[in-house]
Amino acid sequence: MPEFENDHMNRFLKRVKGMKSAGTHEARKNALRRFNEWLEETGYEPTEIGPLEIEDFLAHLANKGYAPNSIDSSLSGVRLFYKFLDRKDVIEENPADEIDQSNLRSLTNGTKKHNEADVVYVTEDEKEAMVEHAPSPQLRNRLIIRLLWQTGVRGHELAGMELENIDREERSIRVYSSKTDDWRTVYYQPSLDFLLDQWIDSGYRDAYGPSTTSPYLFPSQRSEQISRQTVGKLVVQAAKNAGCQEQMYTDAGGKPKWRITTHSLRHGHAIHALKSGVDIRTLQKHLGHKNLDTTERYLRILDDDVKDAYQKFGDTKSV
Repeated sequence: MPEFENDHMNRFLKRVKGMKSAGTHEARKNALRRFNEWLEETGYEPTEIGPLEIEDFLAHLANKGYAPNSIDSSLSGVRLFYKFLDRKDVIEENPADEIDQSNLRSLTNGTKKHNEADVVYVTEDEKEAMVEHAPSPQLRNRLIIRLLWQTGVRGHELAGMELENIDREERSIRVYSSKTDDWRTVYYQPSLDFLLDQWIDSGYRDAYGPSTTSPYLFPSQRSEQISRQTVGKLVVQAAKNAGCQEQMYTDAGGKPKWRITTHSLRHGHAIHALKSGVDIRTLQKHLGHKNLDTTERYLRILDDDVKDAYQKFGDTKSV
């Protein structure tokens, strides 16, 4: 039985097992197990990871209490895994090559620790402010922000949406998950109809050069498909424009990590869905979570929110 659902990881471990000692194979397997667990929690795909995400993974291990030698071993395993993918032309470059292995402690020292238990989510008011202050091109970016909020899809899943998979009568979109090699259907609200109709039918999408041959909902000016990075940047900027953005911490390279990202909108979707009465199993299916435990963390966040609200209420003096 394969160790992981990801075929690339299994092929890599099979190669290690055939060429290295049992101890080395076990070390590489443990490294990928930690990495795979982090990928499941964050929603990233292995092939969309960059250096900053590798640093986030290492910071995550430090926050979980792993010893420096265990973090070092994890980085070595992940680096070799991506070296394997690079040789197979699955990726263009190894994202772990830029990480300074001799300075791992700087990933957490002097920075705010980033714990997956502290899930940051966008509130409905923040979402509306972001839509109002979306950067140019406004119609496209307002549509993207609302789509992320209403469907809960990941940034790369939105970038991969195809026109033929959108049913505007049913208000549904079929989304492919490379994590499970399967499709799921997500739904959006009638409030999105106007923006979506304007984008597809009124010439806004057609203004992008590759649109005539692109199967994707969102082409860019130079490519048939918008990039995940572009989606992420416009979300960060919209939050800045709206005055609700915040720098959470600084990574090892001195770059800021922002509070509101595409994944914060995904978290906001989940919290809002639960508050609206959507049951946990339906939400799990809608988000494309393999494990129910991943979805249930949102229930714990709701419990914490209620607790905080009542604690604040208790501190309020009677008038």
